[in-house]
Amino acid sequence: MSALPPGEYAIVEVLGHRTIIGRVEEVERFGAKLMSIEAVFNGELLDAVMIGGSSIYQFTPCSAEVAEARQPKEDWQLPPSIRAVLPVAALPAPAFDPPAFMGEAVKPPPCASCGGPEPFGECECIPF
Repeated sequence: MSALPPGEYAIVEVLGHRTIIGRVEEVERFGAKLMSIEAVFNGELLDAVMIGGSSIYQFTPCSAEVAEARQPKEDWQLPPSIRAVLPVAALPAPAFDPPAFMGEAVKPPPCASCGGPEPFGECECIPF
C-alpha cells in the first residue's frame, strides 16, 4: 500500500523531453482544458503544475504504488520548471566534498595568536 493520497496517478511525457510522475487531474483555466499534475518527490506530492493537452506526448496511467516506485530520487531528475519551485526543505543539504588536489588547502588557518587549532583567532587564548 502506498503512502501517497488517493487519486489518479500517471507517468506523463511532455514536450521538451520531460517526464513527470504524479497525481493528475483535468482542470479548466483561462477557457482551456489543462492537465494539473502534482509531481511525486521524496514520497510527497509537490505543488501542481499545469500542462496544456497539446504538449502531452504520452500519458501512462499507473497506480500510486508504481508512481511512488518510479519517482525521481534526486532533485536533478526533476524537470527545471518543477525544480524551480521546490520548497527549500525538499532540497538536499549542500555538501562540500573538496577535490583531492586541494588536500590541506581546505583546512582553516590556525589561531593567529597562539597557533592553536581554532581558526581566525576564535580560541580561548584571546580575552574578550
